[in-house]
Amino acid sequence: IHLLLLNKYKFKSSKRIRSHTVQEILDNEYAELRVDTRIKTDVKIRCNRPDIFILDKRHNRITLIEVGITSQDSLQIVETEKLRKYDLLGNELGLIYKCSVEIIPCVMTWDGIVTKYHKTYVKRLQIPMNVEAYIQSIVLKKTVETISFDRRRGLESGPNAEESWERASLSVILGAEMHKQPIPPLKQVDNEEDDEPSTNTNEELELEEEIEVVEMVERII
Repeated sequence: IHLLLLNKYKFKSSKRIRSHTVQEILDNEYAELRVDTRIKTDVKIRCNRPDIFILDKRHNRITLIEVGITSQDSLQIVETEKLRKYDLLGNELGLIYKCSVEIIPCVMTWDGIVTKYHKTYVKRLQIPMNVEAYIQSIVLKKTVETISFDRRRGLESGPNAEESWERASLSVILGAEMHKQPIPPLKQVDNEEDDEPSTNTNEELELEEEIEVVEMVERII
């Protein structure tokens, strides 16, 4: 998401996720971008450190992005909490900058499941399908690594340990299988102004991780 935003607001032009590094604060004529930093306000607010803060200078708009990975049972709760967590901060920023403020949660489960509202949030962030697939593949890969590590260490014991591990593995496999499907070409949207920051859909992020996660699951099973 961070790399996508850097390209959109012309901080850089790159599609190489492997060599990408995250800087806490970036500023140019198009936007101000902050990552996991405290936002100063006139009134003291406890929740003042969003995962990503974006001030779009051209559209006079602030976007606060909250990212989270959780269990399926807690998915809806966590998404709602992250949506409401920065209500006070958003109201204060709206008064300070005299602009509109939107809060967007980006939450999924450890096996890549999302709520019915996730599609709307992804659309508002202008995240292409290939980037969304990449994010899910990374989550799946980390899940497989954790399951494999726990199994080797024997952290779960008892007569139902093997059955429990197989159920978890099956869930990961089913999620990983989604990424074997071909990704349709993305439609490019023309901008109103030539110098408008935009997401370049002709440049795709490297998606080798999608293949790697499927192969990793198959090797472990």
